[in-house]
Amino acid sequence: MKDWVKDYFYYTKSERNGAFILGALILLFALLPSLYPLLVPPVTTNLASFQSELDTFYSSADERPETEPTSLLFYFDPNTLPLDSLQLLGLSRKTATTIVRFREKVRPFRKASDLQDIYTLSEKDYERIAPYARIAKQPAVPKPDRVSRTKETKPPQFAFDPNTLSGDSLMLLGLSGRTVRTLLNYRSKGGQFRKPEDLKKVYGLSAAQAEALIPYVSIEKKTPESPATPRPDEPDSDSEPPAKPAEPASMDINKATLEEWQSFRGIGPTYAKRICGFRDKLGGFTTVDQVGETYGLADSTFQRIRPRLSVDSPVRQWPINQLDAAGLKAHPYLSWKYANAIIAYRGQHGAFQSAADVAKIRAIPAPVLKKMDPYWSFE
Repeated sequence: MKDWVKDYFYYTKSERNGAFILGALILLFALLPSLYPLLVPPVTTNLASFQSELDTFYSSADERPETEPTSLLFYFDPNTLPLDSLQLLGLSRKTATTIVRFREKVRPFRKASDLQDIYTLSEKDYERIAPYARIAKQPAVPKPDRVSRTKETKPPQFAFDPNTLSGDSLMLLGLSGRTVRTLLNYRSKGGQFRKPEDLKKVYGLSAAQAEALIPYVSIEKKTPESPATPRPDEPDSDSEPPAKPAEPASMDINKATLEEWQSFRGIGPTYAKRICGFRDKLGGFTTVDQVGETYGLADSTFQRIRPRLSVDSPVRQWPINQLDAAGLKAHPYLSWKYANAIIAYRGQHGAFQSAADVAKIRAIPAPVLKKMDPYWSFE
């Protein structure tokens, strides 16, 4: 046993010295982090000599004129680029939002020159970003055989007042961006449309477009001032402030003007514009209850005026067999999901013949289908 242990654990003198040296090195490296601060004292740097240079640098930095952030230019697809990335191109948030709304509610961009239809995009910005627009090929939507391929899709038409309609809604009429800018500029300088035929005076609006839009023009008539009304600089102490017009006993909600809506207690200019705007986007109210769907309108106010409201005028029809997905999405009751479902079903089964055919689309809930029934046109 002793010989076996000796054979396996016997070291020569050189091997023992090597083991001792290796152990010493291991111990030294283990203790080095603790010993280093004792062997090498920390060096402190006095920055007082550099203080004057630092003060000079900071003062020059404060006096340096601020430069406007440079915009980035990169290749982009206006049909898919998000809102924040559009702003990186140097566009204002209003212009970027208008581009997003245009491609979602009006139509997708098919070529770079379509960016000129954005009425908030200046000529300078257009010339700067147009060379970088790269529009991917749009997938072709299969058209049913019963629909003529040569027939162009007409933009949705609705009753409107050219003196008050917003820029986004004007684009829904099929007007180009330049024409919308011209019209808005005319209004901002005090110009007014007094009769429907005044649309023919808008520069850039063709005669054919003007003739197509004139039947839908509904200009709000302002009540002329009474000659006996005292001037602001000549107050009449005996006169009383004009009373609010009496609430109408009955009113056709599809023909009511802003002033007529404001005659109801609880409805001011803001809610009157919301009601008329919602009505224009729908194409008209089919039931009185739809007025209650106006954003922000108190239910107590609606229930109070509800007995005085009536529907005596037809609504604008939406040609379901002619509109594309963007045109269908323009209706407040239809989302992109529902619009794409209609396009897909029409491509597989052909043109819709009746509301019963539309009801076969399982992707659209029954309540939505019921609301849309009065609006469909199956031409």
